[in-house]
Amino acid sequence: MTGPGNSLRRGFAAAARAAGHDPPEIARAGGCADGSRVLARYMDDVDRVRNSPPVGIGL
Repeated sequence: MTGPGNSLRRGFAAAARAAGHDPPEIARAGGCADGSRVLARYMDDVDRVRNSPPVGIGL
């Protein structure tokens, strides 16, 4: 289970990535270390949804 601080960080990272910002820029703004595996996982989640075939056809 994630705490409220983690949920806010994840939400910020996901929203920033969905808006098209680069991971290094998001890491700096969110206070994450360079090469953060946790941040990379957040980005993968957003990218997976964005690149999903149903999303690409408007479902």
